[in-house]
Order: sequence, then C-alpha cells, then structure tokens
Amino acid sequence: MNSIKIYTCHHKPSAFLDSTLIQPIHVGKANNLNEIGCPGDDSGDNISFKNPFYCELTAHYWVWKNAQPADYVGFMHYRRHFNFSEDQQVPEDNWGVINYEKIDALYHEKFGLNDNNISDCLAGVDIILPKKWDVSAAGSKNNYQHYKVSNYLHIEDYDAALEILSDIYPEYKSAADIFNNSSDGYYTNMFVMRKDIFNDYSEWLFAILERLEDKLRFKNYNAQEKRVVGHISERLLNIYLAYQIEQRSFKVKELQRTFIEKETFNATLKPAFSTRNVPVVICFDDNYAISGAALINSILAHANPELNYDLVVLENGVYLKNKHRFLSLVAGFKNVSLRFFDVNAFTEIKDVFTRAHFSAATYARLFIPNLFSEFDKVIFIDADTVVESDLAELMSIPLGNNLIAAVKDIVMEGFVLFGAMSQSSDGVMPAKEYLESSLGMDNPDGYFQAGILVFNIAQMNQENTFSSLMDAMKSKTYWFLDQDIMNKVFHGRVHYLPMEWNVYHGNGNTEDFFPNLPFKTYMNFLEARRDPKMIHFAGENKPWNTRRVDFFDNYHKNIVNTPWAYEAYERLIGTAVSHVPTVQLVSNTPVLLQTKLKRALMPMLNKWAPIGTSRRNFMTKYYYKVRRAILG
Repeated sequence: MNSIKIYTCHHKPSAFLDSTLIQPIHVGKANNLNEIGCPGDDSGDNISFKNPFYCELTAHYWVWKNAQPADYVGFMHYRRHFNFSEDQQVPEDNWGVINYEKIDALYHEKFGLNDNNISDCLAGVDIILPKKWDVSAAGSKNNYQHYKVSNYLHIEDYDAALEILSDIYPEYKSAADIFNNSSDGYYTNMFVMRKDIFNDYSEWLFAILERLEDKLRFKNYNAQEKRVVGHISERLLNIYLAYQIEQRSFKVKELQRTFIEKETFNATLKPAFSTRNVPVVICFDDNYAISGAALINSILAHANPELNYDLVVLENGVYLKNKHRFLSLVAGFKNVSLRFFDVNAFTEIKDVFTRAHFSAATYARLFIPNLFSEFDKVIFIDADTVVESDLAELMSIPLGNNLIAAVKDIVMEGFVLFGAMSQSSDGVMPAKEYLESSLGMDNPDGYFQAGILVFNIAQMNQENTFSSLMDAMKSKTYWFLDQDIMNKVFHGRVHYLPMEWNVYHGNGNTEDFFPNLPFKTYMNFLEARRDPKMIHFAGENKPWNTRRVDFFDNYHKNIVNTPWAYEAYERLIGTAVSHVPTVQLVSNTPVLLQTKLKRALMPMLNKWAPIGTSRRNFMTKYYYKVRRAILG
C-alpha cells in the first residue's frame, strides 16, 4: 500500500481534519509565537519567515526539505479541501468551489475525507488536481489578463517570473504561452503528487523563485500585494504541469474543491514534556503583561529543578515585543517551556456577556478542559498574582472524583453576610438567594474564588464536563461571569485548598471589609497573610500602579530584574507625583451631577439604612430595577 501525506496549511487556530493521511502544519510559524495545535514550518531547513510573501509555499519548502518521505505528497488549505468522494457533481459557486458551513462529521463523510476514500482516489493516479476553473467567470479573457486586472496583483511581477522561466528553463516557454492565453487553469495551489514528481517540481519552482527575489521590488505594497510570490506560484504550477503532462503522459485526476464558510477550532495542546510535567495556564492581554511578567518570574523563582514546568499563556492581543520579552525570562531554564495561545480561537466567547472591566477573554478558563484534554491535571492561576511557593505542590494533591481544587471565596462569604445585591439575567436579588436559585448551590458557603484552580482533566474527560460548562455559559448571564459558571457546574465536586493558596492583598480596605466577616474567617484570613503561598492583587488597586497596597514588595521583587523594570518605575513615578502634597494638581475634568448628589446623599443613606440591613437591601433591589428600566 502506498504511503500518503497531505498537508493542510494553517496560519491561525482552525479546525483539523480527522484522516490519518492528512497532517496540519502551521505556516509562518517563525513570525507567530502562538501555538495552534500542530507542528510548524520553522524547524530544520526552512523559509518560514517568508510566509507573508510566499504564503503556503513556506510549508511546501519545509516538507520538501525536512518531512519523512511518502509515496504521495499533497497540499490543501485550512478552509479549502478536495472532494475525495465519488460524487463529483456537487453544485459549485461562481468561483468553482462547493460551499459548506463548517467542518464536522457530516462534512468528512459527504466529501470522503477519510483514509479509504483518499487512498482509492490515488489508485493508478500520478497527480490529483482541482477541477480547472475558467477565469471568464470573473470577466477575464485569459489567465494572463486575469492576473493583470486582479486586485492587489501587478503584472510586472508576473512578467519578471516569466522572463526568468524563459532564461533558465527555455523549454517551458511554449507551455507558458499556452497557459497565459488559455482561460482556464488549476488554481489555489492544491495538489497531490507522486513523490518523485513533487521533488522535481520543488527543485524547478524554488530555482525560479530564488532568482525572482532579485527582480522583485515592493512599491509601497500593502499586506495583500506582498503575497505576490504565492500568487505567481499558482501560475507556475500550471506551466510546469502543462509541460510535464505532455512530456511524460502523467495520469491526472481532477477533483472538486470545497470551501468552509464558518471558521471553528477543534485542536488540543499536547504536554511540552513527556515526564514530570507541571502544566500552568495563565490568561491575560497586553495591559496585564507587566503583571504576567511578575507572576512568571515568581513561578521560576520557586520552581523545582527536578521538575518540568509547562507554562501556557492564553493571550488576547499580547504584542509580539512582549512575547519575546516573556521568552527571554525563561530562556535560561531547560526545564521550562513557555507557549502562547490566542483565546479568540474560541468562537463561542465572541457573543458572551461582559461588564465593567471584564472582557470576553475572561471566559477562557472555561475552555481549559477541552484545550488541555490530553493532560491529567492543569493548574490555572490569575495574572494579577505572584507565588511564594512551588506551584508543583498542587499537582500532588489527590482530587479523587472532584472536578477541581480551589480556595473558598471569603469575599462572597461577606456578600452573603452583608446582603449584597446580585445582578444577572435572573434579576436583582440578595447574594444568598442568587447562589441558591441562579447557581443551584444548596450550600452557598461552598462558593470558591477562581484565582487559582487545579482542573481534574482526566475526570472531566470521563464526564464530558466541557459540554456542561458550555451549556451553562450559553444559558444566561451571570453576576461574576465565568467564576459563577464554574461554581454552578462544579458545585459539590470541589477540593478546597488552604487559604494561603489565594491570599487577597486587601485592595486598600483590609481594615474595612475583612474584620466584619465571621471571626473565624477573619482569623484564617490573617493567618494566611502571615505566610502566603499565592498573593492575589484582586481589585482596582494594583501594585504596578501604586505602592500603597499590601504585599507591594512581593510584586516588586519579581519585576525589578525583568525587561519591564523601566516601565514599572515609570508607572510608580507617575502615581507618586499625584501624591506629592506640595504640588496642587488641578483637574479640568468636570464632576458629574450624579456624582455630586451621590457624595452628598451617601452619608445620610448609610446612617438611615446601613449596609447589610433589610432596609438597605430593599432600597438596593428597587434601585437596580429602576436603573435597568431607564438604562436598559
């Protein structure tokens, strides 16, 4: 039986096909530090950095130079595939492709994207190509004119390639003329070839492209125009095939092409180390890069050299400059891997409910059971934290059939005690009622804080917990967003960690809120603060913005020797100036009328209806109802 390897080219997180004969490859990996769940084209002899200009040819080059030999080699795209089924009469659009909504089981079945169908298609065939498409469908007279009039293409670039072709391969000039004057051709750089043909074509193609680099000159080209080499290679493939088919009488089979309309993601990440792997997941955007740096530095400071630390940042718009900075932090540690993954791959979070400073990315924690399904356990930790102990300690905690390990939330305990009012799609109600009715918690005291979590992935895989999380996320809106969703789904299946694993820094009100908690809780809080294993800078007063917070030094010692040190001092100097008593700072920002009224009325309100009283709760409930009626 012939060996077959068909590569699908992916430049971002997307859905992979199931066939064992199809291998996804991350094109342009050298320019993108994010993981997408498959190997990249940036190892060995490669031209990965040229991807913005060469498009899928960077994968072609890598396979030619590095891949294990196969009897047949081919390429498809992440959204364009061959129809390997027997039915080659499926209706097509004007561009010669079959449109289909998304990659799913039915898609695989309908278009024969399985080992048997692919193997059968190649039986007795030298080359598989897409059905020819006629450029007259786009209003063009022939292939040459189609290039000339197409958006983002410049005919002088193609002319340069034709001139080089005539110079080094003059025998192909007639084939080039025939193709250029014809109105149809094989487009989209998709093919499956015998290995010997592929090697010959690669040698021929890249010899031309190497010479073409000497001729090309971008004249203020935009990103689309810079894809010129990829576009030219589509035409060169046709010229090569026209000549070789005539000379060598290759047996060619043409297949329909499909196009996927809806982008989805179905890949998973694999452990970075095969043994003693300690997976740690963090989530932040570029605004929290400085806090993420302090956290990662603190993890490194307490890491066990006998263990391997697999750090994965679920990122949302972290600048490439900062990604390189992060990689420099771990560069000297052979037992540390740092990877990035774009949370926007999770299409389900695009329409989720957000409020205040929370973004849709906060829901990324819910996708950990799916993205890390090949792990047994995974530690998640918030970016606005630092650790004073080895996170690997959490991996040895026996979870049994519990789904998660976490620390109880003493702030929520206070909300329940003081009668704080929740707001969700279920309406406005006291915290205790919300936890019981909206989250279905028969024991509201079991509510946990999601700043540090240990996911029991193996157990979640058995129970398909990810589906439960998605169902809960889509069912309604929540007070504390994804944290409430996890409390709803995991309730009764939580292993509670000691409080020192999630110590609040107090947010500037250490002496206001916490002393009013039950005395035992307050004592546990004070004891945990004496020797914290993790410090959580929850709230608006962050140590990277002000020195006037508890545990500032724990943050500062972890940032001073990083590439963010200068930025850290700049931030603090800025806030320090605003606190200099000898300088009168004048603000031109007008005070809103409602703010003036609130400042005037709050003292009287607090006296007449103190926080936590039934009178205050009654007023708060109807205040929110009126506010929602007015503001929507």
